[in-house]
Amino acid sequence: MYEGTVVPRTRGDQTWHEQAACAVAAEVARDPDLFFPATRADEQRVGLAKRICSGCQVRKTCLEAALEGSGADGIRGGMTKVERKAARHQFELRCDPARVEAAMSGRDVYLTGAERRELIRRAAGSGTPTMRVASVLKVSEAHVKKLLRLEHREIASTCPQKLSASEVTFEAISA
Repeated sequence: MYEGTVVPRTRGDQTWHEQAACAVAAEVARDPDLFFPATRADEQRVGLAKRICSGCQVRKTCLEAALEGSGADGIRGGMTKVERKAARHQFELRCDPARVEAAMSGRDVYLTGAERRELIRRAAGSGTPTMRVASVLKVSEAHVKKLLRLEHREIASTCPQKLSASEVTFEAISA
């Protein structure tokens, strides 16, 4: 259902709109509200909108943008709002290492819950400064310290031999 993009799109980037099939479809010129059917019973219009989406070169990007936000109405990425709601859980389980890496390198990309946890795991293992992690996750430094403490505890409880002396000291000081 959800397959992600090859290059992580930065938040707010809408340059892909220009490449969307709906931007140039003659059917949309005749019916500007085609992708926003008034009722769920308007199956002909929904079907036509989905057919336009099916051949779109930026469909995955469109779907990803719609899944990142909770209020997107209409047909997006070939799915209705109800269909996207059902797919959202699967989307939030996505853990794409390229997205985590992009965020760590400074790109402002949307991270799912699983990707945020992976970022914390990597930060705990690499000693990434808490200010840097806080900036990437857009949270307070105190919150990052808490997340890192929890991650260090998880590491210690699952494989105590991997916990280094510096992590033990960090754990003792931060607790």
